[in-house]
Amino acid sequence: MRVECPHCHQKAIIASTNALSHTVKDLYCQCTNLEGGCGASFVMKLGYSHDLNPPIQNTRQLAASLLKSLTVSERQALIQSDLFGS
Repeated sequence: MRVECPHCHQKAIIASTNALSHTVKDLYCQCTNLEGGCGASFVMKLGYSHDLNPPIQNTRQLAASLLKSLTVSERQALIQSDLFGS
């Protein structure tokens, strides 16, 4: 992961981290642009946003829950609709 200084837009390094939660961290950073007169220290946040593809187990549980909510005749009609390509 590349961190960029918000002041001079040069490379920065992550000196340490602090976990705020399971999905959010503070990144304590130091700009490496000392010759250019920056060298700023700053904190950035790193956080989970969303899934692009949820875990397989979650998908299976959701599908099972949806199927259980159907009546027997609705399940039969779903199977007979060739939805699963059989």
